[in-house]
Amino acid sequence: MQTGTATLLALSLWWVPFTAPAQEGGRVHLDPDDGLVVEQDSTFRLEFHFRMQDRVTYRHTAGAGKSTDDVGFMVRRFRLKFDGFVLSPRLGYKLQLGLSERDMTIGDEASMPSPLLDALVLYRLADNTQVGFGQGKLPGGRQALVSSGEMELPERPVANSAFTMDRDIGFFAWQQLPMGAQRLHVMAAITQGEGRAAGHPNAGLCYTGRVEWLPFGAFSADGEYVEGDLVREPAPKLALAVAYSGNDRAQRARAPLGPRLPGGLGRTTGTFFADAIVKLKGWSWQSEFNRRLVDGDPWATDTITQESIAVNEGWGLSSQVSCMLGECSQVVLRWSTVRPDDAVHLAYTGRDETMFGFNHYLHMHRIKLQAALFHEWGPEGPGPDLPGNAFGAMFQVELGI
Repeated sequence: MQTGTATLLALSLWWVPFTAPAQEGGRVHLDPDDGLVVEQDSTFRLEFHFRMQDRVTYRHTAGAGKSTDDVGFMVRRFRLKFDGFVLSPRLGYKLQLGLSERDMTIGDEASMPSPLLDALVLYRLADNTQVGFGQGKLPGGRQALVSSGEMELPERPVANSAFTMDRDIGFFAWQQLPMGAQRLHVMAAITQGEGRAAGHPNAGLCYTGRVEWLPFGAFSADGEYVEGDLVREPAPKLALAVAYSGNDRAQRARAPLGPRLPGGLGRTTGTFFADAIVKLKGWSWQSEFNRRLVDGDPWATDTITQESIAVNEGWGLSSQVSCMLGECSQVVLRWSTVRPDDAVHLAYTGRDETMFGFNHYLHMHRIKLQAALFHEWGPEGPGPDLPGNAFGAMFQVELGI
């Protein structure tokens, strides 16, 4: 809480210098798509967005002799986002802060909480070419590249949780190649390989690339990275993509994520993604396959303390379909599975998940009500009474500009 208060105070002080210029020659306005905008000719532009997700969850977990029932209220996400340009439209920036408890958790069981999600300096070399330096999302699978504010269900699938690359620090590049009516998108990154917790140099780097093909042309409103067909594409739109991330001597159990390996040990990993999304007249279907392999023994053991941690090696698959009902309502169904390799079965177990959701959109994804039912099960199969299996319900309100 102290970190969040200090951050908000710093942002308030940072905002003050721009008040006078905006009154003298600039312009401040609220745009339904761009948020609160402050701009000064062609030398400065700031777009400010905020969003929050307030949630209540009921969860029943079966046990060998005793089951548990939990009800939890939480602010799942509270984000502040600033982007725009300075001096020239070519020189851009992107800053995003996450101030909820889950937002600030690094997840490596060692680093202090941090609200910093994105901190990128961007430069547009040409109309379809942009490079960046700083901290941002790696170009891995579509499930992770879709903003949490553009999702059809309150949480990402279990396969994404196991194999996502999330964010890292380094150099980024984006290239769009028009091919007549078709589009080809190429993304690449060379980064530290240790995720948001990176604060010191290490022996290896992470190399990530993604290629995406849109055979029927661009989606409306960049819809290839927005879940659900809220705009009702009048003709079929399809995006197919593959991505690969090679992390040399990664020091965390899920490549750039997860707990740190003991004794400063590292493992070289390769993570593969293949995904697709199609939209037509209010219907949307998307799927993603994930595969991670480790070079050598996935178990890292400290020879002094004998502590052992395994890198999460295995595969995952997710698929979801949705349909708009009327103007503002939607139903969505998802299935996701995770299967660890035999070498790490003592540390990780297979997991499946189904989730059925109903959404009501008041202003696209910016203001919406979400309700969902879920069921999770382990290797013994589905069933509400098997030990470790769980079912429950979520209700979430999202509001933002």
